[in-house]
Amino acid sequence: MDEQTRLRARRLPVGPEDTILDGERCDYADSFEIQLRESDSRSPEQFARCALEEAPQPLRWIIRAAHKHILRLDLGPDASPDHVFGWKILTSRADLLHLEAVSPLLGRAAILGQRVSPARSRITTYLFFAHTTPARALWTLAGPLHRTVAPILLEHAAASASRFEHVEAARN
Repeated sequence: MDEQTRLRARRLPVGPEDTILDGERCDYADSFEIQLRESDSRSPEQFARCALEEAPQPLRWIIRAAHKHILRLDLGPDASPDHVFGWKILTSRADLLHLEAVSPLLGRAAILGQRVSPARSRITTYLFFAHTTPARALWTLAGPLHRTVAPILLEHAAASASRFEHVEAARN
């Protein structure tokens, strides 16, 4: 596989068997996956931090504005070991990251970052609408932006693997 193909994120269907949220039924789900370099040893949390917290400034501003002002997500502090870009960390393991945030307009949102193989990373977004009609209307507007930005973030994080490896090597 050439380098160009290797760093392209692709959207995957999400089936009921794909959820690891105790079989909870969601109102919306999507998933994106990217092939990584074999040497990319980052955990899902490290990968997510790179994707969200180290994205180019204009993109971070758009994401933050959408999260806070459109979706009205109740986010925690940016610079926190318990949060990734304001999303609360519920689980962080070598193979799985589970983030959540709540919105009075949207309901509950969960993001699962998974290392599905040594060379593949996947992010799945689940939405649980509190008030179905307004939440669905809101997501009809915000969803296309999410589906455009999510693969860009994955591609940015995957492309930065060599920078991470150099920093880790310097620490050791």
